[in-house]
Amino acid sequence: MEPTVSSSTIQDSAAQTTPPLVGRQLSLNQILDQEWILELITENGQGKKPVVDTEVTLRFSTEKLTGTAGCNRYFASYQTGDDRQLSITDIASTEMWCLQPEGIMEQETKFLQWLDEANSYKINDDQLMLYGNGRQQKLVFHKKHD
Repeated sequence: MEPTVSSSTIQDSAAQTTPPLVGRQLSLNQILDQEWILELITENGQGKKPVVDTEVTLRFSTEKLTGTAGCNRYFASYQTGDDRQLSITDIASTEMWCLQPEGIMEQETKFLQWLDEANSYKINDDQLMLYGNGRQQKLVFHKKHD
């Protein structure tokens, strides 16, 4: 006599081997303690790469946001709401002045200002986007892989 396998067992094993959906949207609580690196700054439809030889990072933890703004480290509080709403408040940073590379301090000032103005977000697997000013401003980050 041959063993029988129910159709639910076949479905269960198929579900276990199916890869996760590509392009799925995540929430901030699903990416806590993941470091993200800035790859694009978009303002009024114009995309711009960060200053060469700088690394601007972002990391959400349970109650705070931290990272490097290129020269200085920063930290802030944040809250999320329905429909991917985001409020970043109480932004503070160290106060070093970097002369090189050229443009680093201007970029850092604008980046911290944009964090303060961010009001929504979108996360797809390896990409995090922060939006502000009616979605005209956008900061695009990619996941840092160890």
